[in-house]
Amino acid sequence: MIFNLSWKNFKGQFLNYLVYFVSMTFAVVVYYCFSAITYNRSLTNRLGQEIHIDGAMNLGGVLIVIMILGFMFAANHFFLLKRRKEIGLYQLVGMKKAQISLLFFIETLFLGAISLITGLFLGVIFSKLFSMILAKAMFIQVESLFSISIPSMIQTSVVFVFMLLAVSIRSTWLIYLYQVTNLLTPENKRLATSSRLSGFKAGLGVFGAFLILLGYFLSYNIVRFIALLMKTSLGFSGFFIAPLVILAICCIGTFLFFKYTMHLVVYLFTKNRSAYYRNLNMVTIGNTKLHMTRVGSTLFAVTIFIAIALGMIGGSASVYTIGMNSVNIVAPNDYIVAEDDLDKIVGTIENEPDTSIKSQVELNYKLTGSRYSLKIGQDASQSNLSPVNIMALSNYREFQKYNHYLKNIDLKHPTDLVVLDSIQNTLAGVIRYDSDFIFSENARFQIADVRPDYLGQDLLRYSFPTVIVSDEEFNKINTGISYSLYAINVESKDEEALSDKIAEEIKPKWIAPVYYNYQWKNQKIEGYTSKTSQHPEKKEGQDQSDSDEQEYWQLNYTSRFSDLRYKRREMGLFIYVAMFLGILALIITGSILMLHQFSEAEREKERYELLKKIGISEKEIRKLVYQQNSIIFFPPMIIGVLHASFAIYIFSKIVTSSGYWLAYLSCGLLILIYLAYYFLTSAIYIRIVLEKD
Repeated sequence: MIFNLSWKNFKGQFLNYLVYFVSMTFAVVVYYCFSAITYNRSLTNRLGQEIHIDGAMNLGGVLIVIMILGFMFAANHFFLLKRRKEIGLYQLVGMKKAQISLLFFIETLFLGAISLITGLFLGVIFSKLFSMILAKAMFIQVESLFSISIPSMIQTSVVFVFMLLAVSIRSTWLIYLYQVTNLLTPENKRLATSSRLSGFKAGLGVFGAFLILLGYFLSYNIVRFIALLMKTSLGFSGFFIAPLVILAICCIGTFLFFKYTMHLVVYLFTKNRSAYYRNLNMVTIGNTKLHMTRVGSTLFAVTIFIAIALGMIGGSASVYTIGMNSVNIVAPNDYIVAEDDLDKIVGTIENEPDTSIKSQVELNYKLTGSRYSLKIGQDASQSNLSPVNIMALSNYREFQKYNHYLKNIDLKHPTDLVVLDSIQNTLAGVIRYDSDFIFSENARFQIADVRPDYLGQDLLRYSFPTVIVSDEEFNKINTGISYSLYAINVESKDEEALSDKIAEEIKPKWIAPVYYNYQWKNQKIEGYTSKTSQHPEKKEGQDQSDSDEQEYWQLNYTSRFSDLRYKRREMGLFIYVAMFLGILALIITGSILMLHQFSEAEREKERYELLKKIGISEKEIRKLVYQQNSIIFFPPMIIGVLHASFAIYIFSKIVTSSGYWLAYLSCGLLILIYLAYYFLTSAIYIRIVLEKD
């Protein structure tokens, strides 16, 4: 009998189970493909030791499990609410709670088994497509990507069986908590009582809207907010705490918005009598009150999911752009080499077939002491006393001919300089220099401009900032040390083979240490920068202080192809995982809202039947359905998009990038996806309440 009831109920709930089945199947496909990639030997062997994809895929798999488990709990909750009267009737006719639990367990297991089998079948088919997308994203060529991974199938099956058991246990627990009297009590009466708006709830509603607006205000003024927190005892940790504070404010505000603010909006609308009694607005408002009471917490969770999904999709696109731009920062030319290894690299290049040096530029630097001030946000300036790299303007312009990332520099006054700092490449909106710059010989300069540093890897320049001065002033500086780097561009038919050959023969290493010690005394810099230490080595265990001699080392060379290959693979892997997780999150949130509305449609059949009997036309009923569904779909969509947009804005003010348009584009795509869910749900909702096939 249990099996017959299960089959009958399954057919009766086919539409709801279809949405559940599609979402579950897609999740199985994504999880299997993520797992199968880690067992794809062709792919992992091609990447070698440079990039380990296991960690990223396993993390993606864990996040998939968390998302789909949340979806299964939500869907199961809707199914139980929808069938509460059915459960009560089973108890009245003498069925034990264990038998009812077994009935629901069989249904869950049956649907889960179909989803799992279908998902594994589709996963095997589409695993090559997923692997090809990953290979394209990481810019690698692999001969064969298709494989049937038995370990992945076992792993996927075990994980999803575990999730089905967890959902079944939760269902059993809820069924045992239900009482027959509560199950058969009209739900609308209880909901009407709980949806009454007291003064306290109205105050919480106003407070929820205030918190959301406050979060947006702080997001728009993120730099000032960070500076304000950094002035407190939090110090520099305020830089990281500020976004977390805004996140907490927005989450609390969002919860209060869907729990109380929307009730307050509905209540205020009822005060406008002319609008309230127009057409079917009175019915719409009544239904909205009940719906918001039932689904307020769900809408909160959906909104947060939407914001996270958009953050994954849009943020990954922005991070990809930032990551790829970092290659132009650290390796604007094919090779930048220190003087010690120049002959080795040039010899290797000349010995390679079909390879020649296209251009070679000598970059001359002077490393000397300096004093300058940095400003973090709106905070007070902080003085720095350390060496700085100095380059002549003519040398910069010579390099500019072979490095198109460098912009034109004009020095209007003899004591002007331009700062090129790697900090400006990412944190331009937070870090600022003051106007004065003092060198060891007490030469004072004015900062004419601060530019991003595209002179190559700053580790080649001992990790210190670089400034551009006029040739005349450059020649006057005689303190510190001088050294040269060489920027080389090559012409080769096989850049990868050349890069691997150079990496094999010349290992990246630290060379040419420098030692410095500077003090600020009598309004001038006293100290030295030297290639040899001027202090004996400290005894073992003796503490190092800022006033002691400091030691820095130089990297011997950088290769653009190696850096570009690594960054493409790293960023490609990141955007692959983030995009699929974001898409899955959007599908899950849309499916949750769709399932909820299908449950509402079943509840509202009698009400719509009454509307038809009193003469309300089918056209008016359709309009009413679209209005009610818009209240469920649009607020989470709009608030989720706003949350994501302001989060992207925060990121753009802290980290400079030209790729944020991709993040905002993802917000537009979400709107299109949710509009599709909205119209599809409304169309099916109408067919349910009008009892059409």
